[in-house]
Formats: sequence, C-alpha cells, structure tokens
Amino acid sequence: MKRQPLLYALIVLSVLLCCCAPLRRPIDIRSGFSAHLRATEEGIRSQDWDRAIESLEASVAAWKGIKPYLQLDIDHDYINDIEASFVLLGGYLESGEKAHSLALILLIQDTWENIGSM
Repeated sequence: MKRQPLLYALIVLSVLLCCCAPLRRPIDIRSGFSAHLRATEEGIRSQDWDRAIESLEASVAAWKGIKPYLQLDIDHDYINDIEASFVLLGGYLESGEKAHSLALILLIQDTWENIGSM
C-alpha cells in the first residue's frame, strides 16, 4: 500500500520529463522570449540596429533561462540551431544587413513556434 504514492509520483515525474514541449507556452509567457524575438524583428524591419541588438541580447538572456527545461525533451540539434542562429544574427545586426537579419529572426521564430512538434 505504501508503494502506491511512490508509484504515482514516479509516473507524474516521467510524464513531466517526457513532455516538456507542451510546457513551452507557460515558459514563454514567463520569460518573454517571443516578445523579445518580436522586438528584434521590429528593430530589423525599421533598421533600428541598436534596438535590434538590445532586443537580441534580451532574447539570448531569456533563452538561457528556458533552455534547461527544453533540453529534457527536445532534440539537441534544434537547440544548437537556435543558438547558432543567434550568433549569426548578431553578426548581421552589427553589419546592418537587413535581408539576412530578417531571414534569421523569422527562422528562429518559426523554430520556436514549432519546437513542441519536433
């Protein structure tokens, strides 16, 4: 009889560890990650490079906070892709390359929106 609470606790823990992707929305709301990405996109579209760089830095900081939760369930390649895109985007923003910057921020946003299905 005393093993049942332990069994239930193990089942709940297993479910949480195996399905972190559906928790993306609450994590996103708490961290503001999507909002920072949108602000970066707006800075790029208006060619306000200083604003875009600041927003990118905020995005990276938010990403560092949510990354540990995602690593439990998401293929590490997707995490590496997002981080590599951040590095590339930083270079494009510093050089003021609108087309490349816009393409990368849209790619990051798309990956983030679909990360639960990956």
